[in-house]
Amino acid sequence: MKNTVRSVVAILLFLALVSVAAAQEVLTFTGRVIWIEANTMAFTPEGGGNAFDVDVSKIDQSVLMFLKSGDRVTVVGTLTPDGNRLVAISITPAS
Repeated sequence: MKNTVRSVVAILLFLALVSVAAAQEVLTFTGRVIWIEANTMAFTPEGGGNAFDVDVSKIDQSVLMFLKSGDRVTVVGTLTPDGNRLVAISITPAS
């Protein structure tokens, strides 16, 4: 019985650690919109770095309709598992 309880506790601790490790880091970038179309925005960060695509499918469309090429914005989001895109959580005008 004692070994069973220890095993269950060990498994629960392991699962807790795995779920924390799997949590995605939230990233913030400020830069300029290159273009926006459907659910994708091309974005170039300030201070150098390569342009990248941002998945904007989770953003309220009323926010997106006012964005245009050249707008300076701050994008908050998480990387896709393959690391090729940022999934936006929010997009706000940058001051």
